[in-house]
Amino acid sequence: MTLKIEWYSGTGKGGQHRNKHQNCCRLTHVETGLMANGTRNKSRAANKRDALNVLKSRVFAHLHKDKARNLAGSERVRTYHEPDNRVVDHASKLVLPYKQILNDISPMVDARRMSVNK
Repeated sequence: MTLKIEWYSGTGKGGQHRNKHQNCCRLTHVETGLMANGTRNKSRAANKRDALNVLKSRVFAHLHKDKARNLAGSERVRTYHEPDNRVVDHASKLVLPYKQILNDISPMVDARRMSVNK
């Protein structure tokens, strides 16, 4: 993991100390281009630590967003809706009466196997 570290003077409250000292930190993850700033503290070390913690979480989320997106799409298997007397299998797009599925779920399982084998 390659990081680019930049130090700069902060703005806002703090007066002379804030304006004269370069204790604000900007970290850039070179591979992804993601950035994080640490500006809350007077200490360089504390600001660098804050920026590194934020950057770690952003890089982790960026690298794993495709995996999370794939998992989110596969969560729903079937929808059971008793008032409308229907069960929908989302992979095979099969819709059957709810009361039929209570007695025998094998048509739904067979439809799922057929959709996976296509």
